[in-house]
Amino acid sequence: MRAVVDRLIILACCAALLADKPVGIPDVAALLAALTVSGLNGYIGSVRLTLVSVGIYTAASAAYPYLCTFLPLVYYDIPRLAQGWSWGTLAATALSAAAVVAAVVAAGARQLGVSTTAAVLSLVAAAWALSLRTDAVRRSQTELRQLQDDNRELTLLLTRQQKELVEKRDYEVRLATLNERSRIAREIHDHVGHLLSRCLLQIGALMVTEREGPTKQSLAVVRETLSQAMDSIRSSVHNLHEESFDLKLQVETVASHFDFCPLRLDYRIQTEPDRDTSHCLLAIIKEGLSNIMRHSDATQATLTLLEHPALYQLVLQDNGTVRDGGSGGSGGLGGVGGVGGVGLGLRSMEERVAALGGQFLVQRKSGFRLFVSLPKGGHSHEGASRG
Repeated sequence: MRAVVDRLIILACCAALLADKPVGIPDVAALLAALTVSGLNGYIGSVRLTLVSVGIYTAASAAYPYLCTFLPLVYYDIPRLAQGWSWGTLAATALSAAAVVAAVVAAGARQLGVSTTAAVLSLVAAAWALSLRTDAVRRSQTELRQLQDDNRELTLLLTRQQKELVEKRDYEVRLATLNERSRIAREIHDHVGHLLSRCLLQIGALMVTEREGPTKQSLAVVRETLSQAMDSIRSSVHNLHEESFDLKLQVETVASHFDFCPLRLDYRIQTEPDRDTSHCLLAIIKEGLSNIMRHSDATQATLTLLEHPALYQLVLQDNGTVRDGGSGGSGGLGGVGGVGGVGLGLRSMEERVAALGGQFLVQRKSGFRLFVSLPKGGHSHEGASRG
């Protein structure tokens, strides 16, 4: 837009030179020729076209002096050609161009007059000054936009890094909290539980040696109290241990330690599963990844955990084939060997899922795909009996 305004200013100044004399057809032709050359050079921006068109107009001005009136408009694009030139080359070119303009204008001085010739030369200098100023402004705007883009990119980078640092800090705090809970649960179980168990045994031995009477009844009351305390501590330890188990954290830890091949983890479980479901999912993930390392030649693996309104889903798949020639073709996720060609790893995973009332499926097509579906609120009979 600045270049257009500059051309209009120069055009108005050149037209003002014709104000003190009658305007004829040659002057209109000169105006149209200058507008054509300047417009093409400004629109196309080709260096070769600018040199050719300006050279032709200059040569025509020597033959037809009336064209000299609009030389400043045509010469407006000359400084743009000098971008990237050395100062010596630029000075030599400027002197040569000034000499050419002076010679051409001098050739038409008889028709234009001395004052008009001087005005044309002054307008050429002014046109070059405007052109250099516009180029400088354009470069400054380009640098400003580049700085703004760099600043915006740096801001986004810093924001992302800050978010990662916050997430890492929260992760480390969460990990430290869970580890501390687990340590407290182990200490209570190992020390306090052991002491209470020894007290119960000692009270039982004293009750055997005592006859019926107030002392034996008192010992029975103490033993009952200690038994209740033992049950309460056992329940608290179990709850504390379960609170220290974070399925997402455990899965991310296992995935981060899997370096056999690239593993893409997609964890989309919002509600923490119950104890049996969490341990079942984690055990299947460990067994599946272990079998990939031992029995598959996979180059890519994907682990997906999804939560639906009524169930949890686990999908573990790779793009490998059996590597060590097991029977039944049960390589990859399923493992190799076992009775009847069924891998022991597969059998163990299937039994875990069946105990929780879930569905277990293995597909061997374009790699190996392990699909597990566990209902929410499912409880293992074994786990219930042990709890």
